[in-house]
Amino acid sequence: MKNTNLTNNDILRQKAEKKIANRKSKSNLNLSECDYLKLNHELLVHQIELEIQNEELILEKEKTDYIAEKYIELYNFAPLGYFTLTKTGEIIELNRFGSQMLDKEHALLVKSFFGFFVVSEDKSILNLFIEKIFESKITETCMVSMSLNENSIKHVLLTGNISKNGQYCLIAAIDISDRLLMEKESNELHQFNSYFIGRELRMVELKKEINELLLKGGFDIKYPV
Repeated sequence: MKNTNLTNNDILRQKAEKKIANRKSKSNLNLSECDYLKLNHELLVHQIELEIQNEELILEKEKTDYIAEKYIELYNFAPLGYFTLTKTGEIIELNRFGSQMLDKEHALLVKSFFGFFVVSEDKSILNLFIEKIFESKITETCMVSMSLNENSIKHVLLTGNISKNGQYCLIAAIDISDRLLMEKESNELHQFNSYFIGRELRMVELKKEINELLLKGGFDIKYPV
């Protein structure tokens, strides 16, 4: 049964002792005739401990580097904009998609203000959104329109959370302009269809009324329905 009370140092020493035993078993010397001093043994154990620690540190560094690399890839190439803002809305950091969304170079956007790109009538919505994030410290959402130039308006859905240190808000931005346009076109099509179908139904009713009047007057019906 394994001793679960072993410390990390105990486990490390056991690993070192095991490595020494393996090295001794592979040696051509007759260990019974070797006069190993205790000091030499302790120095060897310490050397092996350092080797094991170094191997483990290398493995941990490789894992950390791999995770960091994947995080950077996900952050920069995610299909939505990521922004780190201060309480005043100053952009501290953003990803590549965020730069594309605002149609500016990354370097020009850092230390600029996110609200600069929001249309005037929606600036109060953005300010309240940021304020609520810092006060409530829970996920908040809002929708604002952003003006990138005279001919370009984007409708953006913002989702925000407070950072771990409480100094910044972390914003995810999704451009929903196409979705809103499709919904608008769908609603317009639905209204047109409703009007057209209603008109056709009314025409059928009128034909029936005319046919009834013709029959009452002794005439043949004029409109087949």
